[in-house]
Amino acid sequence: MTSRDTARRMEGRATERQTEGLDLPLRDRKKVRQRTELLRIALELFRQEGFEKTRMEDIAARALVSTPTVYNYFPTKRDVLIEILMEDRRVARDSFERVVSNPPAEPADAFATLIYKNMSDIRRPEDKRLWRELLAAVALSHDSERDPFEDNHEVFKGYIKRLLVHYMQGGQISDQIPLELAADLIFAVNSHNLRYLVASRFCSPERIRKIAREQIALLMASWLAPSSGEAAAPKGAKPPSRAGRKHE
Repeated sequence: MTSRDTARRMEGRATERQTEGLDLPLRDRKKVRQRTELLRIALELFRQEGFEKTRMEDIAARALVSTPTVYNYFPTKRDVLIEILMEDRRVARDSFERVVSNPPAEPADAFATLIYKNMSDIRRPEDKRLWRELLAAVALSHDSERDPFEDNHEVFKGYIKRLLVHYMQGGQISDQIPLELAADLIFAVNSHNLRYLVASRFCSPERIRKIAREQIALLMASWLAPSSGEAAAPKGAKPPSRAGRKHE
């Protein structure tokens, strides 16, 4: 999701919340608007200045509020980051649901499409730069086995598991495959390709979808149910070629 798309959808969600909560006191409605505005401004600053260089004081100055006001909504900059990532998941929910509710016939196509939907709007250099900043900040802030960053990962892994269950029940994937472990492996493919996309000058989400399909097909070659009728990986099949990437 690009920063502009996320900011625009944040504003849209704020409007929805205000509409749904018209019976809330005026003070609470103002808090919803203020919180959304602070997130929008923070995302804008992260995009322009970078996550590490942006201070809570900068967010306050841009929003024309006091620094204590920002801290009232977000105790730390880490909390701002968590909320931005969670909002990114929320705005992509409909896209994920469409894939899971009507999956392609081939499992590899389904998982490649899900991965593509997770990063389909990361195209422009400035958006790739923003995501490099965010991923670096996540790596530094992710300091325990179970924290809000891991919870955010679990949201996407939930869609992966639903697809796995669908193909297991359909007999296309062996039901002997450990569900949690399989989901972890597919999520790892997603994470690897996200890092590659944001680091590459020329790589596109469409290129990622093609790469991911090849990766998933190879990964799942030994997961196929014997009765599925799907052929195993062709004899002598090679991993997806990285040729041509060196200039990306």
